[in-house]
Parts: sequence; C-alpha cells; structure tokens
Amino acid sequence: MTRVLIGAPVYDRAWILNDWFAAIEQQDFPLDQIGFIFEAAPNDEETVNCLMEWHSRHPEVQCFDVEINTVTKHEAHPEGKRKWTRDRYHDMVAFRNNLLDRAINHDFERYFSLDTDILLEDPKTISELASFTQAPVAASPLMFMTPAGRRYPSVMSWVGRPGVRAKRLPDYPLGTTFEADVIMAAKMMSHDVYHNVRYTWHPQGEDLGWSANCHKQGFKLYSLSGIYAPHIMSRAMLKQYHQEGDKRKIQKTTTMNL
Repeated sequence: MTRVLIGAPVYDRAWILNDWFAAIEQQDFPLDQIGFIFEAAPNDEETVNCLMEWHSRHPEVQCFDVEINTVTKHEAHPEGKRKWTRDRYHDMVAFRNNLLDRAINHDFERYFSLDTDILLEDPKTISELASFTQAPVAASPLMFMTPAGRRYPSVMSWVGRPGVRAKRLPDYPLGTTFEADVIMAAKMMSHDVYHNVRYTWHPQGEDLGWSANCHKQGFKLYSLSGIYAPHIMSRAMLKQYHQEGDKRKIQKTTTMNL
C-alpha cells in the first residue's frame, strides 16, 4: 500500500483545522496509511492544541510529527487578505524545506504538501493524486488563489526562460489533466521528487522557486484540474462555504476559457 505523508507550515489556523482534518477523514484513502508533519509556532497554543486533540482521536495514523519552529518567525495574514513580502517568501522557503528534510527522514512513498486552508472536498483527491504520481512527477488538484472568481487558478506558465517570470494564460484546459510549468498550494510529490527538489526564493513566491527547480532536474508537473479543492482564505469565507459551498468547481473533462 502506498503511504502518503501530509505536511504543512501552520499558524493561527485553529479556525479551519477541524474542517481540514474532516475532509481528510472523508477521503477514500485509508487513514492508517497517512502521516502528518507540521511546522508550528511557539506563540500559537490554540493551533497546536487543535492538532494534538485531533491526533488523540486518531492514533491509527502512521505518524504525527509537530515541530515548534523557534528560529523562523510565523505570521498570520490579515483577515481575508494575503500579504506577501520578500522576507515572508524567504521564511516560507525555510518552513517548506524544513518539512522536506523531515519528510525524507520519514521516507513515505508520497509527500503531499497541503496548505491548511485547502479543503479536500473530493473524497478521491488523495487516492487519485497518489496513483498518478507513481511516475517520478508531482501533481496538484485545481484551486483558485483569490477569494472569488476564476481568473487565478493554481497553475502558471513561464514567460521566456523557465524560472524567471511566470503568468497565467487565458486558455488552460480546466477540468482535464495537463502538464503545467508551475503548480502551487497543494502538491503531491513522488518519492524521487521530494527527495531531490528543494524550494528556493522567487519574487513571485516559493512555489515558483520549487517549480523552477523541478524543471531544472527534469521532473514534470501536472494539474489534475478535474479534482477541485476549495481554497478557504478567511473565517468569513469558511462561513460562506458552510452555507453555500464553493460554486467555482469545474466539472471534470470540460474545457473553458477564463
């Protein structure tokens, strides 16, 4: 059986962690074949308690490794916004590379970098991504990187030389599986990928630095955009999601223009 290790930096996320874990519990992938690693903060007792309470109810998971990072500073985003600076991108590189180092020590067949504001609504998300990444590739479900609209899907394309600058194209075949230059926010990595590729700083975010390094090492990236995962960017958005769901979901195998 393929084992999947899920990892994330986590700070000020007690408001959504129960939903995040609930979506993982509802996957068709057995929970006793999943492990978790987190990079948490020393001044965030509420989040850490939420993590440990969930683990106490689910001792069957393969591992549950919470490290309190006292070196790199965690910061919360303003409610309903995402504020990124050069220094914050450096911090995210450090968090995510720490997680990769720990993932290598645990040595699962797959590593799933899954931000804690991404809900795995589709119960086949983990199983389909894990199956697809039997090859030495990385793959991502579809998310949108803004609170509303479909203009900013979780894929980008290099402009000119790979690794310099990326933008979003107007004609991604959303609803299908396609090769992408850049994937972000939720990335299932094969064993070869997470053992060999590291995050580096990029002016558009650490996911672009990681994607550029995948390209340099010859690893292909894919968007399995027929699998949709809501990106819940605020407490207000979570409340709305509970009331209305996420209407941005795109049906599998369809193609649309943004």
